[in-house]
Amino acid sequence: MILMNIVILVSLAVLFSKLAAGEHPRLFWFALLFKVTMALALGLVYRYYYSANDTWLFFEDAVKLADFARNDFKLYFEFLWSSDSTHSIWSELSNTQERSLFLVKMISIFSLISGNNYWISAIYFALISFAAAWYLFRIVTQHFPKSRNSAALAFLFFPSVVFWGSGLVKETLALAGIYFIATLFVKLIHQYPSDGDVRPLQAVRRIKLWEWITASLAFYLAWNLKYYWTALFMAVVTTSLINLFLRNRFVFLNRYKMSLWVGIFLILISTVSLMHPNFYLSRFLDVLVTNHNDFVEISKPEGLIHYYKLTADWLSVCVNAPWALISGLFRPFAWEAAGVTAVLASIENLFLLALVVSSLFRKRTTPANQSLYYSALVYIVLLCIFLALSTPNLGTLSRYRIGFTPFLVFLISYRNPLLQYLFDRISHLRA
Repeated sequence: MILMNIVILVSLAVLFSKLAAGEHPRLFWFALLFKVTMALALGLVYRYYYSANDTWLFFEDAVKLADFARNDFKLYFEFLWSSDSTHSIWSELSNTQERSLFLVKMISIFSLISGNNYWISAIYFALISFAAAWYLFRIVTQHFPKSRNSAALAFLFFPSVVFWGSGLVKETLALAGIYFIATLFVKLIHQYPSDGDVRPLQAVRRIKLWEWITASLAFYLAWNLKYYWTALFMAVVTTSLINLFLRNRFVFLNRYKMSLWVGIFLILISTVSLMHPNFYLSRFLDVLVTNHNDFVEISKPEGLIHYYKLTADWLSVCVNAPWALISGLFRPFAWEAAGVTAVLASIENLFLLALVVSSLFRKRTTPANQSLYYSALVYIVLLCIFLALSTPNLGTLSRYRIGFTPFLVFLISYRNPLLQYLFDRISHLRA
């Protein structure tokens, strides 16, 4: 069974490389190997280092479902779609919370294929995640001149993103879903050149059917695993598309493009708030503060972000937002790190800070596509603030924030003089 799965995985990788590696075959294989290594490393870290054992608990439930499928596939298939608590298998599962159970179901499919092998299942997850990251990398490098190094760093090699987005955890498939949606968004946005000579229907028709289907499945996965990532991401990208559509249709609106963007965004956010109970405007802040307080109770004080009298009102949120943004982006600082994982996180955060500072010294040019630039910026800032407020535990936050980190890394590394200097030095040493 293991040998058969290895053959299948290698065959899929070879086929994908022939279809998608393009002019970067060596980069393709190196990035894929890094992804698979991190997927296996995550399983090892959870088994031998962390006291919490999430990924292995998910897998244990997945094995129960896979064994159930071997006995009665019809009932298993029904359970995949129904999640009925009266079902006989329900009482045997440890993870029955909606999003955790959804992940368990996804893992059970690969457990069924792999013969209940954790490592093979993790590699399947890594391959799906890599396909999404590589797809986004290829499209970004096509549309942004000289972006190969910054796109590779952001989407293929940034350590925390690859580590937390590779194994049998929710973030792996959720981030893959966000990547697929982002790829479609980049392609749609670039159908609207500055002279406005492409009509919306023409832009839509240029996207292949398989891309629409993939993006729809990606949205389904991301929503069911990380609905708050997905809701904000969709609100931002949809706002930008509607904004461009209206400005192409009514030229005079170009004078009010920022006001128009904000107005559309607020309308969409109000609409999105109806899509999930935790987004209801009447309880959104209560959920945020309750989640914050729950983390405070179970975390050590030295591993927390401490806020100033955080309460469930917008004034308190606004007062604490700057510290939440700084903490979400750059903490733990080097002097706060205690333990191997915290030290590694602090080194990565120091590198991020260096990139942010050095990006301020790059040549001042108007972004090639302002809609993409500002969409990414709004998504990064808002998601960072609300994640840091609701999840003040720095260790947990370093995992949750991979929903925006790759986009941040690309934004600050593209045409970054420090990064360009480092890559030039590496090229010189190779020569």
